[in-house]
Amino acid sequence: MASPLAVYKLTILYMLELADGEIPVPMISAFLLENGFTGFSSLVQTYSELEESGLVRSRTEAGERAYLRITEEGEETLHFFAAGLSDEIKRQVKTYLKDQGRALRSAQSLSADYDRNRFGDYEVRLCVREKEEPVVDILLTVPDQETAAHVAAKWKEANQEIYEFLIQKLF
Repeated sequence: MASPLAVYKLTILYMLELADGEIPVPMISAFLLENGFTGFSSLVQTYSELEESGLVRSRTEAGERAYLRITEEGEETLHFFAAGLSDEIKRQVKTYLKDQGRALRSAQSLSADYDRNRFGDYEVRLCVREKEEPVVDILLTVPDQETAAHVAAKWKEANQEIYEFLIQKLF
């Protein structure tokens, strides 16, 4: 029988493979914690070990929300050790992802990130993706971090309206 830590790792890899894209770390954590799979300290250790071993890649958006994505090595590992996950865990993961479908699709298709450029200003990248391909990719330069954070937050609220405006004006 697999150790609890191995089961947590396989469960995360299974979730990421089923989602076919990135999943916000809080969404993964909520599933594992709500279903009593692990405690918070074990969860932090699990994420760290998965990334250190190259099974997942993480990305942090606008200094706040972190996302995980399974790597090719992670997929190979999952397939090799898939028997370590019970049918019940697989069913719970499928149900959770189905229930979270809209939130997951939104998290996968929308991003807003910013970073300081070499001139001391901030560049804000606003993106909408469909099937992981950028449909809209906007890069704005703003004078400071406060403005960059504000623009990133507004994008999450008004992206649909902005996208529709662009389509109407450009096509």
